[in-house]
Amino acid sequence: MIQANGYYRKKMAAAILRFEDSRVTGPDSLRVSRLPAADKGGKWEICGICDGIEPTVFNRLKALLDAGRREEAWEGCLQYVLDNTAAVRSWLGSDAYPGVEFILRDHFFNSGSRNTGKILQRALNIHGAGLVVDGIPGKQTRQMLQTVLAQTGESEFLSTLNERRKSFYHSCKQFPVFGKGWLNRSNEAYRFAQSLI
Repeated sequence: MIQANGYYRKKMAAAILRFEDSRVTGPDSLRVSRLPAADKGGKWEICGICDGIEPTVFNRLKALLDAGRREEAWEGCLQYVLDNTAAVRSWLGSDAYPGVEFILRDHFFNSGSRNTGKILQRALNIHGAGLVVDGIPGKQTRQMLQTVLAQTGESEFLSTLNERRKSFYHSCKQFPVFGKGWLNRSNEAYRFAQSLI
C-alpha cells in the first residue's frame, strides 16, 4: 500500500488535471480551452478551473501562461486541485487509503462536495452503514468509513465507490450530453486509484 504523502498527492492532482483536459500532460501542454456551450462553468477553462466559477484563480493562471511562466502555472493548478479537494483528507482521517482518497478527490473536483458526500454515503450503505444520504460526511459517516474500510479492505470498497459514482452520473440531467465522457473518466480514475493500492 502506498501512503498518500505529498509526492503521491501531486500525482493525484496531475491525474485529475489530465482527466479535465486529456491533452494536458504537464506544464508544456497546459492551455486555456473553450468550454462546451452546455457547460455551466463559464466560457473558458484551464483543466477544469473555469472563468465562471473561479474567475480570480483562472485569471491568475492565465496571466502566468500568457507571461510564459508555465511551470508556475502548472504548480498553481496542482495546488488548486489539492486545496479544492482537501476536505476529502479529513473524511478519511489517515493516509492509509490512497485509492479511495483519489476517487473521492476526483469526484469532488468534478462534481462538488455534496455530490461526493452522497456517493460516499451510498457506497457505505451498500456495506450496511445505514446512513442518511445527505451529502454531508459528518462524524457518523467518517466513523463508518473507517469501519467499512477495515472490514472490506480498500480494493472492495473502491469498487463499490466506483459503481456509486457511475450511478450518480447516470442520474444527472446532462448525462445525454456529457455521460460518455463522465463514464470514461470514472473508469480511468478507478484504474489510477487501483494503481495506488
